[in-house]
Amino acid sequence: MRQNDKNFLYFGIPYAVFFFGVLALTLAYSKSELHMALTANYSPAMDLFFRYFTEMGASIPYVMVGVLLLYRFRTSLYLLGSLLIGALITNGLKRIFSIPRPKTYFSDNFPDVVLHQVEGVGVHAWNSFPSGHTTAAFAMMACIALMANNKYVSMLCIVLAVLAGYSRIYLSQHFAEDVLAGSFVGFTCALALYPMFRKMNVPGGWADESLRSVVRRTENHQN
Repeated sequence: MRQNDKNFLYFGIPYAVFFFGVLALTLAYSKSELHMALTANYSPAMDLFFRYFTEMGASIPYVMVGVLLLYRFRTSLYLLGSLLIGALITNGLKRIFSIPRPKTYFSDNFPDVVLHQVEGVGVHAWNSFPSGHTTAAFAMMACIALMANNKYVSMLCIVLAVLAGYSRIYLSQHFAEDVLAGSFVGFTCALALYPMFRKMNVPGGWADESLRSVVRRTENHQN
């Protein structure tokens, strides 16, 4: 086993525990019971934190693509490819299943239940399964963990990915099974494209260049 593979186990093993743990909960409890249990504890501080932390699965991954362009094209392409393929799969599944989100589900089945709402967060009504934010967060964090080749980075990445997934439940945008499926799609996309990323590691090749080096070379030619 390569050292890179060993370091990624610090992401992969906790992810397996997370995956099968959440899977067990979804099988043991109804989606309404589990959602109420997972959102029972809230506070103004948690509202503020998760309102903004949920961007870990929205704008932040694509900002990271731009940042990585400054260092190496292949790192940016690897992350972008994982995000785009994950988004295609997730959006396709959303339209196939067209499952109601917590807001609609509880309104239709448990009208007396009042879900906690975070001020300033618009809650969607449909296309709950799977969670697109969670797909993006896990794709980004798995890519970073694989590229970083560092056990501490891997551990930090899985914590951030799980928190991003939980933010979707806390904000009542998704059920636990939506987050579980999204995490699997994102994680799998990052793993599937990793061999391509390694093959692009050719010293002196175009993929090993960066936007900064291209700009500098262009400026030198102009001068």
